[in-house]
Parts: sequence; structure tokens; C-alpha cells
Amino acid sequence: MSIVKMRKMSLVAHNSERNKLLRIFIKNGCMEFVRSKKAEEDNAQEYSDRIAKIESKQYKIAFALSFLKETVKVINLSKESKKDKLSFDLKKENRLVPYEEYMEVAKDEMELMAKISDMEQINTRLTDIKSELTRIDSAISQLLIYKDIAIPFGMVQDTKKTFCVLGTIPAERKEELISKLPQEAEIETAVSDKVAAILLIAHIDRKEEISSLLSACEFARASFDFTCSAAEQIERLKQKAIELQDERARYIESVKTYLPIAPSLKIMYDFYALEIEKVRAQEGCLKTQKAIVMEGWVPVDKEKKISEEIKKHCSRTEVEFRDPLPEEVPPTLTRNNKVVSAFDGITDMFGAPNYLERDPKIFVAFYYFLIFGFMLGDAGYGLIMALACFLFTAIKKPVKNSGQMILMFGFCGISTVLWGALFGGWFGMTPAFMDKVHIFWFKPLEQPLIMFALALGVGLLQIGNGFALHGIATIKQGGVKNILLGILKDFGWVVMIIGLFLYSPSLLAFLGIIQGELSPAVNTCVQVGMYVALIGAAMMLLSGLVGKKNPIKAVG
Repeated sequence: MSIVKMRKMSLVAHNSERNKLLRIFIKNGCMEFVRSKKAEEDNAQEYSDRIAKIESKQYKIAFALSFLKETVKVINLSKESKKDKLSFDLKKENRLVPYEEYMEVAKDEMELMAKISDMEQINTRLTDIKSELTRIDSAISQLLIYKDIAIPFGMVQDTKKTFCVLGTIPAERKEELISKLPQEAEIETAVSDKVAAILLIAHIDRKEEISSLLSACEFARASFDFTCSAAEQIERLKQKAIELQDERARYIESVKTYLPIAPSLKIMYDFYALEIEKVRAQEGCLKTQKAIVMEGWVPVDKEKKISEEIKKHCSRTEVEFRDPLPEEVPPTLTRNNKVVSAFDGITDMFGAPNYLERDPKIFVAFYYFLIFGFMLGDAGYGLIMALACFLFTAIKKPVKNSGQMILMFGFCGISTVLWGALFGGWFGMTPAFMDKVHIFWFKPLEQPLIMFALALGVGLLQIGNGFALHGIATIKQGGVKNILLGILKDFGWVVMIIGLFLYSPSLLAFLGIIQGELSPAVNTCVQVGMYVALIGAAMMLLSGLVGKKNPIKAVG
């Protein structure tokens, strides 16, 4: 349970072996490149263009997967039985894909891209069909008001002796218009909720008079010029919509043939992600026309394996390993047991520790485990949590680190059971038999002061542990100043917290948590605790003088 020791790897290789080397590093998964700023500046344009090309392929695959997912949803809407519905899931699969499988799928890149192009064409046509159907719906809604007027739109025009118009007015103005029209004018109307369609024929001599009357009634002339009537045009549009719907259904049905390539598309997407990382790794490497220089950090236990693979597969490569120099800070890789590793998600949120520091994960895991159960404090809920999480991991068997958070909550469930048993909490209640035999410690709701004191004690214990770890790290940095600061400042806090723990019986008695008089031994402990706490406080005061040129003057 510690930070893994790292070795610096340096190699010079012929350009022809660059991809072989990158494959070796990817398969072993244990190489972190050291990037050269000069190389990044020299290679920036070249490699950014390469990354952009790969990312454009990723976007195509992302489109294809999204298109398949949405199309499957549309297909399933028309299926009544669950058995007939298609299944399509873009969630992360619970399996590790071997590197060889990536390379095997990559061989079909051209074929996959051709099928993606077909899907793009289908999507374009489906989009066009959707737009056409929208236009048809809009046209039909505009024509519906004229449905009962049988005259073709193309015939609505003036003759030598007649004036003819077709259009709409607000429905409430219809009676007003009819009442003001000359008796010889012929009018045909069709009324809806808000508007009324008007077909009006009159003698040409009355055109100006009737036009003024129509304008006063907010008349809007129909702009259609079809050679057929509104009813006939509506039927034509409906037939066109049916044809488009059938065409859309055929295209959607054809998408089913692309579903089998979805797993390959997902693998190909990840393959491109690897290719991007390979390009970024090369971007930071110095190179000439025929050679490339790579530097990076490798775990000491992987050094032999990587060295052997390079010698076996890359005959034009020279590689050497060395320990870090004093001014170098290698990347941090931690290895812990299964229990501590389950809490990696918590510790990783705060960042990785420095390579030269102590790995704090075991302490973080312990206190998270302890305090989680302390806060929830119900054995019933903890039991359900632990069983559910452990059963999930046992049945699903999450690969690699994908199930760490579930496992962590399983361990936290155990802590919750322990604290819940101490507090007598089982699904928010204390069973009757537990009250009779009194097999629990105390009830937090009935004795809140004990709960308060316990919470403070756990918090002080965690703080003291943190100061102790920081003090050790400070002392390890070396130098008189660091050693004095580590002892006086950090361990001064530790000593004072120890003193507070020793003095705590007196505080508990003052709060009424401890009943009766304290025993002589406990009184002695309290007195010792007071002096220990004062010593800790004095150590912290002295730490303020460390590094001062004139400590006596600083005190004054």
C-alpha cells in the first residue's frame, strides 16, 4: 500500500519502429511520456492537423451511433409487443476489449465509413421528408377554409363584365359584409371558428365600391393559383403525404441492416481515441528525418517486461532506464489492496499525492468508512446497502475499476451496520428485545450530548492524524528548518490533541455525560492531559520563531 517506484526511460528509435513502440506502451498501459516543449512548438501544426482528421472520423461515428439509437426509438414506438421491440444500448459495456480486437476492427475502417456515409444520406433524406410533410400540413391547414367552395382557384379572375374575388374575412364581419353588398352581387361563404371564406361575383361597374367594402371588412385575398379546387388540392396533398410517409417507413426499415455494425462502431470510436493519444504522445517527442527520441516514466516492476519487448520487436531501438534525479518529480502511481482501492474515487477528487510524499489513501479510506457509518447510523439500512452492493459486484463482476464506487458503498454499509448496532437503530427503530437486554451502546436521540462528544472525538482524531502525516512529510524534506517546523508546529498540534483526549473525562463530567465523581486514576489522567496540552501549545508558539534571525527580538 504505497506509491510505486518509477524509473526514467529514454530511447532512440528509427522512425519505422515508432508505431511498434507505441503499441507496446499501449498494451502494457504503464508509460507516461515526458513532453518536450521544443518538440511541441516544432510539431504543433503537423500533429494538430492529424488530430483534427481523426476527430472528424470520431464525429462521424458519434453521428452514426446517435442516428441508430434515435431510429430504433422510432421503430419501437410502432411495436406493441415488447418481444418485437429492438434493443440498442450505447452504455459502457462490462468487458475489456483486447488491443488485438481494436486492430481487427480497424481493418474494416473503409467499409464502416462507407456505411456511415449511407446513413448520412438516409438521414438527409429523412430530414427532407420531415420538412416536406411540415409544408404539406401547413398548406392543408391554409386550404381547409376553402374546402366547401367548389370553384378552382385558377378561375377566380375578372372578366369583361364581372368582378370576382376569393379570400377570407374575420368570421364576425361576415353578416356586416352581406348586409352592405349590392343585391345583384352573388356571394358564397364557408365559415370556421375565426375566419370566413368569401367567394364574391358582381358586375364590373361595382368593383370599386365592393373593393372598398371588402377592405373595410379586413378582406384578405387568397394567393393560391391552383387549377383545381381546394378540396381537390387537399386530396392531392394528402396523397403526397402518404407517399412520403411510405418512403420514410422504407428508409427507417432499411436502417435495421446497420444495427449489427454498432459494436464495431463503438470499438472504432475508442480506437480513434487511442490514435489521438498516440499522436499527442508523438507531438512531444524530438525527431529528425529518420529518428525519434522518446522519454517517459515506467513503474520499476514493468521495466524488465518493456525492455524485453522492445528488444524483441524493435531491433532499431536503443533504450535505457535510470532512477529519477533529485530535481525530477516522477508521476504518481499508487497500488493498494482491494478494500483501500475501493475508495480511490474519493481520494482522486482531491488529486494524486506527490511522488515523494506518503500515500494517504489508507487513512482517507479508514476515516471515510468510519464517518459514513457514523452519520447514517442505522443497521437495517446498512445491511441492505452492503448486501445490494456486494451482490451487484458478485453478479455483474465489473471489469477493471468500473465497480469501485459500488464496492465502496458496500464497505460503508458494513460500517453503517456496526454503528447502527451500537446506536440501537434498525430502520429508524430499536427492537423491543434490545431494550430489554440493552445490547446497544446508547441512543443518539435520547442522549445527544454523548453523540456530540463522540462526533468531536472522531473529528479530533482525524485532524490529529492529518497533522502527524504532514509533520512526517515536512521532516522528510530535510533541513534544520523543515525538521523543526515538522516537530514543533505539526506535532505540536498532535501533542495538544492527545492532551485534550486525556483531559476529556473532566469535560464530559462538566457536561453531565459522566455521572458521579471521577476515580483517582482518571483525575491523574486529566491532570496529565492538561500539562500535555500546554506542552503542545508551547511547541506551536515556538514554531513561530523558526527561521527568525533574532528569536529573542521576535518574542519581544
